[in-house]
Amino acid sequence: MLTVVKFDKSVMEWIQQHLKTRRMDRLMLWSTRMGDGGALWLLISFLLLCREKTRHAGFALVFCVVICAAVGNLAIKPIFRRTRPCNLNFSLPLLLKRPVDSSFPSCHTLTSFAAAVTVCQTGGFLGAASFFLASLISFSRMYLYVHYPSDVLIGAVIGVAAGRFFLA
Repeated sequence: MLTVVKFDKSVMEWIQQHLKTRRMDRLMLWSTRMGDGGALWLLISFLLLCREKTRHAGFALVFCVVICAAVGNLAIKPIFRRTRPCNLNFSLPLLLKRPVDSSFPSCHTLTSFAAAVTVCQTGGFLGAASFFLASLISFSRMYLYVHYPSDVLIGAVIGVAAGRFFLA
């Protein structure tokens, strides 16, 4: 456990020391907002629902995003109740409103990777782009200092597993 804490701390410090710029601040805020409430994924599901060929994937995506967000926020977070990095280190100014819920796992990441796996069944550019967007949203959570790398990593693992489960 101590190794994970050291890893989390060192990655978070490296991001803040080496990647922090105004342009990155804007990009990361935009990225994280795409993941707020599964907004990006619900928009994509609407687009998939509009075409008969991808309608099944659209329904699967809506179901996946709603279930993953509920399980992550209502079942997993209350069990672990991990304090967010921004609530342990107040010396860094936050670029977004301070979250009030727990840190573990990152539900932005969990729902994004579950959605990306689901979108991949449509094939083509949209499938590949969805993993890029899921990664961008996930990284933004660390950059904005609201999640630890382990929150994001485990969120991605759970998300991929959930996406595969919903496709089965």
